[in-house]
Amino acid sequence: MLSTQINVIPSGSLNKAKWDNCINTSHNGLVYATSTYLDAMATHWAGMVLNDYKYVMPLPWRKKMLVQYIYPPAFVQQLGIFSAGDISAEVVSLFIKAIPAKYKYCEMHFNYANLLQGNNVIMRKNYLLNLSPGYDKLYNAYSRSAIRNITKANNAGVTVRDGIAPAAIIQMHRGRFGDNIGATADDYDRFLTLCNTLLQKKQCITAGAYDATGKLIAGSVYFIYKNRVTFILNGNTPESLTCGATHLLKDHVIQKLAGSGYVLDFEGSDFENFARFYRQFGAKEVEHYFTLTINRLPFLLRHLKR
Repeated sequence: MLSTQINVIPSGSLNKAKWDNCINTSHNGLVYATSTYLDAMATHWAGMVLNDYKYVMPLPWRKKMLVQYIYPPAFVQQLGIFSAGDISAEVVSLFIKAIPAKYKYCEMHFNYANLLQGNNVIMRKNYLLNLSPGYDKLYNAYSRSAIRNITKANNAGVTVRDGIAPAAIIQMHRGRFGDNIGATADDYDRFLTLCNTLLQKKQCITAGAYDATGKLIAGSVYFIYKNRVTFILNGNTPESLTCGATHLLKDHVIQKLAGSGYVLDFEGSDFENFARFYRQFGAKEVEHYFTLTINRLPFLLRHLKR
């Protein structure tokens, strides 16, 4: 029988072994919700726990001007409720109602197994590619544009190597986007630490594309967890966009993992340019997740935040 008593426990007091076991055995378990990931990327976090870690939900939080609020940490796409059991509408409602009132503003990305509705909910897209088929079958599903760019890169002498240092890829990413994606210098430092931790656990793979002179012009970071390989970060130079290097780099990873049974999670996107790129490799928009906003701020601040 499902208890209705949800405990909210600071991360330092959680039973991390039970927490991670819940995420690992959940039918919707995602790498973002593991204690390793949250400890690395969240400024602070607490865990909502129901029925002795049968159901869990992380609450990443910060404080600004004495106001505590829940926020989506950088490089974290989906959190929400995780369990090996059924995550019914009743369970979702129970958790949302149990979010402590001390968090005056909440912006939370729930995961694809948590169905939400309402005026304060936004539905977002996620593209996935099943890597169970062999490479030939996967390649035959590429668009003509993808194949044309892969050929262009090969003709330009672009080569791809595995095992690129995450720091080099992060540096390229920041060189192109700066801080315009909402990540701060501290976020990137945290992310690099996370990459190095997951490399040691063999849960991170990297690849880089080099031009004919041997210069690194594009790189990608992927995290492996359960049956998913998540495309978490890409870095590239302007040159890579004109010679097809980014297409060759994606093709290399797909070829490497073809027939593995993994699902390649492209991590989005609501931005059409990115979504178009993912679709060129046969990715299908088969998953949606939801962003919930709760605004408990005082009247004046509430309308400014809105």
